[in-house]
Amino acid sequence: MYFSDRPCSGQLVYGATPNAGTPPSRPIPGVGEAPRHLQYMSPRCASLNDALRTAAARGLKYETVATMRRDYRAECGENENDARTQLSRDAGAQRQQQVAERQMQAAEQERAALHQQQCDESKRILVTKRNRPGLTDGERAELARFEDNYKARCAR
Repeated sequence: MYFSDRPCSGQLVYGATPNAGTPPSRPIPGVGEAPRHLQYMSPRCASLNDALRTAAARGLKYETVATMRRDYRAECGENENDARTQLSRDAGAQRQQQVAERQMQAAEQERAALHQQQCDESKRILVTKRNRPGLTDGERAELARFEDNYKARCAR
């Protein structure tokens, strides 16, 4: 340890360094991502899980980690199982919701396509009837009703 009344300059090194110029012989293990079920665990068990997950990176001894793991299983094993189950349920519900939304979109597209086909057929019939010569008064009245219906259903 070094005390000074002047600000530090240069590289700061924490912990023991066997040789200042050479890297440590063993790389520091990574912490990794927190498990997704952690959000469903009790605060105490979630913090214990984090402590276990980061133990190697913090340099804890194997015996200490083994004791922590044993205590964690005893205290939080059931809580972790419940959290995993809840995560699985939520993921399943989300998948079901996505499937239902895709089915609704497909049904809506099918309805729109059917509506368009009906409008196209009605337009074809209108053109055919308009081009027929010698319509009677009843046929002209029917054509006018059909045209009004077409405009009401298919006008955009």
